[in-house]
Amino acid sequence: MTMNKMKIPEVKKIAGQYGLRPCRIEGTDVVNIRKAPSDKYKDIGWDEFERILKKRGLAVFKATESDFLKIMKEK
Repeated sequence: MTMNKMKIPEVKKIAGQYGLRPCRIEGTDVVNIRKAPSDKYKDIGWDEFERILKKRGLAVFKATESDFLKIMKEK
């Protein structure tokens, strides 16, 4: 599976299509993009999501064959 790094506006577009939201585990800098509510995650804004990604050297990647998203270390 080939994964391509995405820019935040592209991530926001896909997130909007699928009803996804940026979030983090309360009290940590662990971020995710979620659909279903969870007591484990706190919703955050896209600016905070992007700031945490940069701080931790992470980026959002998308599979070329689908809309599968994954947060990984930048290459």
